[in-house]
Amino acid sequence: MVEPVIVGYYAGWKDTDVDPRKLTVVNYAFIEIDWSLGGRDRDNLAKLAALRKQHPHLKLVASIGGWTRSDRFSDVFADPALRARFIRGGIAFLRTQGFDGIDIDWEYPGAIGIPCATSRTCDRPEDKRNFVAFGRELRAALDAAGAADGRRYLFTIAAANDRKYLYDQASAQWMRELAASLDWINLMTYDYHGTWENAAGFLAPLGRDPADPANANVEDTVELFLREGIPARKLVLGLPFYGKGWGGCSAAYQPCSGPLADPPEAAFEFSKLADEGYLTRDEEGNHTIGGRGYRRGWNPLAAAPYLYNPDSRIFITYDDEVSTREKIRFARRKGLLGAMYWEIAADGHGVLADVVARELKP
Repeated sequence: MVEPVIVGYYAGWKDTDVDPRKLTVVNYAFIEIDWSLGGRDRDNLAKLAALRKQHPHLKLVASIGGWTRSDRFSDVFADPALRARFIRGGIAFLRTQGFDGIDIDWEYPGAIGIPCATSRTCDRPEDKRNFVAFGRELRAALDAAGAADGRRYLFTIAAANDRKYLYDQASAQWMRELAASLDWINLMTYDYHGTWENAAGFLAPLGRDPADPANANVEDTVELFLREGIPARKLVLGLPFYGKGWGGCSAAYQPCSGPLADPPEAAFEFSKLADEGYLTRDEEGNHTIGGRGYRRGWNPLAAAPYLYNPDSRIFITYDDEVSTREKIRFARRKGLLGAMYWEIAADGHGVLADVVARELKP
């Protein structure tokens, strides 16, 4: 039996405490594409190296890219010489830092997320094919390095949850080929609704609510990848340890005045919801009771909780212990490899991480 993986992203710009009992893999986010390190990176990597010495089961993976640092992938992966330079730098990083693998978080091949400078080329129609070529080359290099070093080096990616990402000219063949080079795929099964919308919706609904205009959810994403031939044991289900909020709302899926300006990016970390009294514990210890004028609701079709304040008309979508447990049990039913979450510090007391560990660890 393959042991489930539990991947937690470590946001390098935050003060983060890692509980190694609740994780099998830490993805350090984000390393620059040229493998350069800032002062905070060096301190964080030293901290992780010391932690791993005490807990040898813990795997450390360098994550490259993310929303704000994916603009150079298209250029680098389009050029065989630049791909080779990146791979050499990656192998050197793994050996120098004592890391176990590389995670590519390209957001997104063929459709860069952030605005691209007019003098740059940040996406190309052939990005996905170039990603496959890079994947084969990196896998071969990691296997050769691993054979020399007496270990296996990991290669993973973070993948978007929609059809636009999965398909290349109406075919998912590129993803099937890339998956052959990967140890697993961290599915970003969240942000189905977000701050680009003026209508409130669930951030990461497990199931389908016919009233949801997005008509997208965790179950459908997983089924889509499986249907296109991606092996279940190469899929890791993504979980958000944060929520999003809108003001001027009457209900889910209804027009609002817009995303909240405070907190930044309308993001409510789960630990903020608990620490600041938006949520309180019930008699079983779960955070299912609203506070500060909010009532906690539950959408049974989406299997998603929400907070709503009828006076301020603020709607907050998030995951709690109950919805997280439902998702992990779904992942186990589907035979997925495990779970991933963004990100460790957003669950400062380890409440949701406890649920993941209890549900997944043998």
